[in-house]
Amino acid sequence: MDNPDEFREGTENGCKAKMRKVFHHPVAHVILIALIVLDIVLLLVVLLVDIDVIEVHAETPEEEEEYKEKLEAGLHYAALSIISIFVVEVVLKMIIEGKHFFSEKWEVFDAVVVFVTFGLDLALAFSPVSYAVRDSVSLLIFLRLWRVVKIMAEIQYCVRKEVPETFNKEKLAQEKADWLKRRQEAHTKV
Repeated sequence: MDNPDEFREGTENGCKAKMRKVFHHPVAHVILIALIVLDIVLLLVVLLVDIDVIEVHAETPEEEEEYKEKLEAGLHYAALSIISIFVVEVVLKMIIEGKHFFSEKWEVFDAVVVFVTFGLDLALAFSPVSYAVRDSVSLLIFLRLWRVVKIMAEIQYCVRKEVPETFNKEKLAQEKADWLKRRQEAHTKV
């Protein structure tokens, strides 16, 4: 290869193709679904703790408030970790898919939701704000529940991919069985 740019382009395309294959693998979709479900569960638990449906018990009201704040902070940081993974996922998809990424409206909407909620999560985690502001912004973070739709899309993708593959395997197996049957019939006639 005389031109080093050809090598780099070929490598990038090969690398993107491998990454695309990893991203579209059923295991990757299952992991993504599990993370989305975990994120939703964390959000719901934070909400339930915040509105005192899940109660935190301690010996004194001051300790109770302290425990509640620590629990909420821990859950918030866990959710922030998960949304960070989603940010990496979206950025990698943008790199892998290139211009095509922006032609998929659902992907663009999902990216906006991920980036906005990530920014809001960071703002809540590292800046002192009043409870009223925090609670208002927390409601916006529930945009992440949009990812339930994303779960459905991921499941649909897996099913769409599995069904044709299974159908093709069954079709090939049937063709092979028919061929073996014809071959056996031909041998029994001789």
